[in-house]
Amino acid sequence: MKICFVTANYPPEVLGGTEQVVTALARELRAHSVDVVVISGSDEPHASIDVAHESHEAVAVHRLRRFPDETDHRGFVRPRLQALVRECITRERPDVLHVHSLAAFGGGINAIARDLGIPVVMTFHDLYIVCARYFRVPVGGVSCPADTDRTPCITCVNHTLHTDPALVEQALAERDRVMREEVALADACTVPSRTAADFIRDGLPYSGRFEVIPHGLLRPVPAAERASPPAPGELLRVGTFGGLVPDKGVLELIDAVTALPCELHLSGRMYGGEIMLRMRERERQGLLCVSHGPYGPERRHPARDLHLAVFPSKCQETYGLVVDEALAHGVPTVVSDAGALRERRGQPGVVVTNIAQLAPVLRGLVASPQALAALRNSIPATLPTIAASAARHLELYRRLT
Repeated sequence: MKICFVTANYPPEVLGGTEQVVTALARELRAHSVDVVVISGSDEPHASIDVAHESHEAVAVHRLRRFPDETDHRGFVRPRLQALVRECITRERPDVLHVHSLAAFGGGINAIARDLGIPVVMTFHDLYIVCARYFRVPVGGVSCPADTDRTPCITCVNHTLHTDPALVEQALAERDRVMREEVALADACTVPSRTAADFIRDGLPYSGRFEVIPHGLLRPVPAAERASPPAPGELLRVGTFGGLVPDKGVLELIDAVTALPCELHLSGRMYGGEIMLRMRERERQGLLCVSHGPYGPERRHPARDLHLAVFPSKCQETYGLVVDEALAHGVPTVVSDAGALRERRGQPGVVVTNIAQLAPVLRGLVASPQALAALRNSIPATLPTIAASAARHLELYRRLT
């Protein structure tokens, strides 16, 4: 069986959450003797090359370069890219097209597959299909709509564009039309959480069936790599890892631990200068903070050196890979109740809190070694993995073919 992934980007160019999941899924499917090829977008300039043919972890990658005008700002249907995608699909002749992200290509991909008689699976890793800003974190003083009303979205999107609101309204209406047509052509839709399904069902809208398939842990964690519990009298190491941006609640985390007897550890690429400025301000007030910078699969995982991991995201998350990584390393975890993170409520080893209550929750855990130990001891010895996701997707592919 041959499966063709369509995704906005693919390693080694980008290694964000979606790229990590898609790469891990390809790895697991290949272990089941499935041939996987990838059609990927790119953030690199066109440079006279339409398609760069590459290989990553023995997977063939057809990386399509875009011109500057082939972005959402200029429309959601891109004929040149559609033609290149058709060429790639025709050459590869997969049994199933698995669309992971349309962000690089716009609409029309599923229609190509339908025309070629190839069934389509769509997986919604984020909320791009219903939100022009991907994560439903509104700006401009508005609140995200609970349905298909795009009135507040006009203000939110135009907060960056600074153009005629009527043009933004027209563009959003066209975007909705294109996305609804695209999803209607999918033969099956999967999501990593019930929350993601609810957002798409209400916001697109979509009345079809979703299969909820959690991503699970992407890489196994050997017992030797589990974090050690704090020694008696040792200063607690509290931290977060991943993409360090204000929308992930990093500023709130810095403020919440400033007066606590602990060290704060930040690992990951830091975007913008706001977080560093806040760190410096709080360090002058006594905060002990260590910034470790970016990390990757080849480096020691940052969770190994933590006693408590905190992910107070303000984004409407659709899953939360970092939570699985922390737990797999034996580290108890505090998360916000944003998006799918609230589904972690009741999961052993996890505390779910509204971000407004982050400071008192952390204060209670730092002040109580017994409470922290109990949270740590409740973490399961094994966690769901990407292998389970691959098995369910493979079953879905077989049904469709």
